[in-house]
Amino acid sequence: MGNVERLLPIRSAERVAVLLNANARSVSDGLKRELENFVPPEDLYYSRCFDDARLIARQVLDKRYRTILTGGGDGTFVGYVNCFFEQAQQPGVGALRGAYKLLPVPAHAVDLPRFGVLKLGTGNALADFAGASGRRLGVVEDILRARSGEVSVVRPLHLLSWEGKRAPFAGLGIDAAILNDYVSIKDHFGPGGFGYFCSVVGKTLPSYLFQCGVPNVEVINLGGRAQRLGPDGNRVGRDVERGEILYKGPCKIAAASTVPNYGFGFQAFPYALHAPGRFQLRLTAIGIPKILANLRTLWRGGLPPSGIYDFHCDKVLIKFDRDMPLQVGGDAEGWRREIALEMAERPLELLDFRARG
Repeated sequence: MGNVERLLPIRSAERVAVLLNANARSVSDGLKRELENFVPPEDLYYSRCFDDARLIARQVLDKRYRTILTGGGDGTFVGYVNCFFEQAQQPGVGALRGAYKLLPVPAHAVDLPRFGVLKLGTGNALADFAGASGRRLGVVEDILRARSGEVSVVRPLHLLSWEGKRAPFAGLGIDAAILNDYVSIKDHFGPGGFGYFCSVVGKTLPSYLFQCGVPNVEVINLGGRAQRLGPDGNRVGRDVERGEILYKGPCKIAAASTVPNYGFGFQAFPYALHAPGRFQLRLTAIGIPKILANLRTLWRGGLPPSGIYDFHCDKVLIKFDRDMPLQVGGDAEGWRREIALEMAERPLELLDFRARG
């Protein structure tokens, strides 16, 4: 993982708020009973909707927790992060701004607790990135380690911003179509990996195989100098200046991320950590058969085949010639023809379960 030199220790014996998505399949009654044995009830929170998460965020800020753990998947983490940003800027919270610090901390920054991500979701991109443990026993152990101070290292987590929503990754195209299709069929096949498999094989890939025409995209650099990356992740060619076109042509996936992981262990953005303060943009112009032929290599973050284009950017405008499915932070966001993605103003502090203080 990148940015090792910026790891920061946290104090032990601090109160930890555990924020769980009560709708998540892994947040079972058995897990709830087990947690109630060692997590004080005042530190344990369950949300069933966005309004619950907003109220919980306000309560956690009022109680001045230094560390919080979220459980329920990438969407749960993204939802809570945005609720915390929203609530931290509400009237009546200003007096608490000195209690929490982002990394780094300018005078105008919004102050938030440190975040830890438990492996209780479906894709678990962020939980994998942070080294969280799997299975119920592992989740319980991660909570105990965080509460005891054994997990005592945090690292910066940079985020994307889209229309005011912060998330570690977002994309237009096949990846988002899978999520949209999954949402439409999960009630029939059930949540989890099997539901994703059914959505990919039974709905998404067939629809793209028989798609009429290939989508075309134009990607414009709206930020600082952007760099084109070669297959090995090294810079190639000259820098792309603000206002210039990064790419124009056929494209099936236009996605960006600040972390390598994309759920289910898929290392879709192997160069995301190579340029702190910028995200990796990946444009996929190859067809479904070539994607499938190279899927194992792509899954492991290996060298991409020709027809996949990578960039480091801090702000881009992505314009398709048709409406495309959109996902932000693992949540389906409907359809868009164009979106602007940029780096969020400040990173969060993310608990690193792999490191020990």
